[in-house]
Amino acid sequence: MIKIKTTDNSKTMLNLFFEVAENNPERIAIKEGENQYSYLELLNFIENISFSLREKGISSGNKVAVELSHSVELIAALFAIQCVGASYIPIDRRAPKERNRLILDDANPELIINYKDLDIHQGYATSNIYSMINNISNDKIYDQSSLLKVAYIIYTSGTTGRPKAVPITHENLSSLFYVTYPIYNFNEDDITLLYHSYAFDFSVWEIWSVLAYGGKLVIPDEETRTTPYKLAELVKNEKITLLNQTPTSFSINCEYFLKFKPEEFSLRFIIFGGERLNFKSLKNWNNKFGLYSPKLVNMYGITETTVHASWHIIEKDDLEKSESIIGHILPEFDYVIRKQGSNISKIGELLLSGPQVTNGYLNDDKKNNDKFIWLEHNGIIRRYYCSGDLIYNNEKGQLVYYGRCDQQVKINGYRIEIGEVESVLTSYDKVNEILVIPSNSEIVGEHLICIFTSSITEEYVIDNLKELAKKLLPVYMRPLNYRRIDIMPKTINGKIDKEVIMNLMR
Repeated sequence: MIKIKTTDNSKTMLNLFFEVAENNPERIAIKEGENQYSYLELLNFIENISFSLREKGISSGNKVAVELSHSVELIAALFAIQCVGASYIPIDRRAPKERNRLILDDANPELIINYKDLDIHQGYATSNIYSMINNISNDKIYDQSSLLKVAYIIYTSGTTGRPKAVPITHENLSSLFYVTYPIYNFNEDDITLLYHSYAFDFSVWEIWSVLAYGGKLVIPDEETRTTPYKLAELVKNEKITLLNQTPTSFSINCEYFLKFKPEEFSLRFIIFGGERLNFKSLKNWNNKFGLYSPKLVNMYGITETTVHASWHIIEKDDLEKSESIIGHILPEFDYVIRKQGSNISKIGELLLSGPQVTNGYLNDDKKNNDKFIWLEHNGIIRRYYCSGDLIYNNEKGQLVYYGRCDQQVKINGYRIEIGEVESVLTSYDKVNEILVIPSNSEIVGEHLICIFTSSITEEYVIDNLKELAKKLLPVYMRPLNYRRIDIMPKTINGKIDKEVIMNLMR
């Protein structure tokens, strides 16, 4: 039986991993394809890579970029970097080369770990992961991670077109699991997938939710991960207990899960995050599996506040609502709803303060001044992160996601919240996903376009969407054109790729 202090936020997650690994060396930590790796084998890999990092002069406070595929080598590299007191910067090999170059130029890492012996990134030192992992060391591993050190730096999309660097400390990360452990009761029997790109912080949640508690991380190959029926088979056969999905990904994969009987799965929780969830899209799931085994949880979060900031266990009544409930802010946070414009409005921007909030962006003082403010709330002055997300409290006191502050557009002189239009249209249960975008043409001028996916005939759906808009939206807020597409384009993080759709509409 594994015995660790599962709610001890005085330790880093890496500390907890080493305790579990040293006390349970023969347990399986990772399964990749047909290969299984015990906690002892993973420890040995980490030790060898750590030794190589020290040989190359990597130490506390340094930054190491990692450009690897999903694999046991990737996990070992991420842990080894943190073990020597450095932070890792994920470089997704599927992302555009120009974006990755912008990241490297901004971060200026001391080392890049990849699969090449050659210097493919001019001006940066590189190291072959296989050489590092086979560099046998007789030194005992020494964990130099500490709460105040940076654990990783993830780059998110920036409004200027340049990605923003978000450093997350070990304290930020430890605080996340300290407050979510009572919800999920992470344990040694849990098994989850490394489904998301390690450049997307949902992957951080996936990795630590099992490896810090003695569970098992299953790493699917790319074909299985992106083929819905193969993914459903894998979840069944590997007895996955915790499944993490963006709503966009789940809308595609759900159909294939429904081909199985409920008792064929071992799922305890399906956790949604990363983007707005349309609760009505879960009706088919509820009809076959119900909502309690597994439980479905909608979690709202931002990279700057360490993956998740709120949670809501989905109930049957939610499936009849058009609003996207994000529930309650996690403990240890303090939050403020900063009203926009008139104080009569119940909608406002969400401001968050607490131990999960990043210390600020890397190399961007202007953005730090814009997004982090000091504010007095309930008699205490705190530092808050301005999320840019609009929320409100419903009649039950639950927080509801409304949209983005920057989703406001002006059409023919009227200010329109895109999120409000989408919220109305997603209440129609014959559509799977909806995206509303502004457009402009010489013939009709400024207008809105509604793009949607559905298994129903296009003309039928469009007629019903138009009728719904006519009933619930003023004339100036109604989309002028409606377009059905087979599949919503997705980013490598599993979210709707708005840029691709905008290009399709031109």
